Amino acid sequence: MEKILKYTKANVCVKDKETGVILFKDSNLFVDSGRELIVNVFIGTVIMNPLYWACDLGDDSEEPDPEDNDLAGYLDITGNGLGSVGVYPIQLAGEGSGVHFQFEFTNSTGSSQIIRELGLFYRPDPDITTTFPVRLPAPASPGYMIARLKTTFSSITVGNGKVLTIDWKIIF
Repeated sequence: MEKILKYTKANVCVKDKETGVILFKDSNLFVDSGRELIVNVFIGTVIMNPLYWACDLGDDSEEPDPEDNDLAGYLDITGNGLGSVGVYPIQLAGEGSGVHFQFEFTNSTGSSQIIRELGLFYRPDPDITTTFPVRLPAPASPGYMIARLKTTFSSITVGNGKVLTIDWKIIF
């Protein structure tokens, strides 16, 4: 198990949905709370429900750390259409063992938003979060952060009305 987790990667690709242009692509940090979730699933204390997966966006440029359990600076995405595309998670096809999550973000704030960090979460407690993709500006509890990514060299600027597709692929 330790070897599997050691070599697990969470790859992220952010695209402009309209043009298909890749705005950001990188591997990111699979954090300790993600490992904790896997342990809890194996021992049966967490029964996974696909409605409780979430992708959140932030504007903090702090470096990811294995001990991270939440984003450093949440963007208020309430009502901005962060939602899923198709069924998630699904098994990777043609890329080895793993799962694929895909989310869309529509900026409908009336102005540009800057994204500097992304987080993949599993929030199993319905008392602390509403059903994905609706959430408060910052959830009462992050649940389990699986992976956190900082946009390395620059930030992603999302103009009003723009739609991003965010692909997370966790490869074992």
